[in-house]
Amino acid sequence: MKNLAFALQDYILGIQHVGHVVSDLDAAVADFQALYGIDVNAVRWEPAAGVDSPSRFAFVTVADTEFELIEAREPQMRAQIEKYPSGGAGINHIAWRVKALDTVMTMLAAQGIKPGHVTPGGPVRFGSKALVYLDPATTGGALVELIEIFE
Repeated sequence: MKNLAFALQDYILGIQHVGHVVSDLDAAVADFQALYGIDVNAVRWEPAAGVDSPSRFAFVTVADTEFELIEAREPQMRAQIEKYPSGGAGINHIAWRVKALDTVMTMLAAQGIKPGHVTPGGPVRFGSKALVYLDPATTGGALVELIEIFE
């Protein structure tokens, strides 16, 4: 194993969320509510009900961990998640909140770890945050999202 001067864990502030792909978002939210006792008003939906989108999301917090429930509607993503052992549902990615995302990406690139998935060009900035997904081909197969929140 390489002795690396850079360690991603030194830049991780905590878990931002766990991405969980589901085949039916409404049913998944109902299951989370039944299992964890979550109040329906505590669920954040994106986009809002009635808005057509290639993917729908519901954010649910359990204890101190946020789950991003993802219902993908586009055929390519649907085909990919139907290969999951559970038949269309399961953990898709872990999102870490980090500090100094630009520095992290420079250091990861030096180790051969590249951006990928929906952000192949590198970090995407919007509002008060920046995010990037890492290419699973360079992370041992794990889909990892890094998020920096500017306060």
